[in-house]
Amino acid sequence: MGLTERINQTDQLSYYEGQIPVEYVYTYGLGLEKFFRAIKDDGKFLASRCLECGITYFPVRSFCERCLGKIEDTVAVPGTGKVYAFTVVHLNMDESPKKEPALVALIDVDGTDCRFLHYLTGVEAYEVRVGMKVKPILKAKKDRRGHIEDILGFQPA
Repeated sequence: MGLTERINQTDQLSYYEGQIPVEYVYTYGLGLEKFFRAIKDDGKFLASRCLECGITYFPVRSFCERCLGKIEDTVAVPGTGKVYAFTVVHLNMDESPKKEPALVALIDVDGTDCRFLHYLTGVEAYEVRVGMKVKPILKAKKDRRGHIEDILGFQPA
């Protein structure tokens, strides 16, 4: 289906089978650039607070997702939190088996109104509990690149 294709009846939709090779450069945008730069340079976590709604977003946002207002200020947060939900991942993205299963958790980040998805480390699956307090583990400062992988994971606090 091309962008110029007009569809008036849903039973007339066309489709494409196979893979479409796409090359692109993903940029963080202004909000996430602040977030990852703070981790890289200072080992600190930043959030943003909407002055209209009072919502604190983690990671940093440039606009409020509720009222669409512009957000310019950031606030430091500890990066700690509690496990909201978790799962054990057995397959890679290409559906091949992982060498070792990985623990992934949705974390309620302290001082914010958001949840953050990342790996759990230093703990076995049978030890994880909803509500368990966790803290972030970062790469050594010399190894940080301003990327999500600078956060190695979260471990029990």
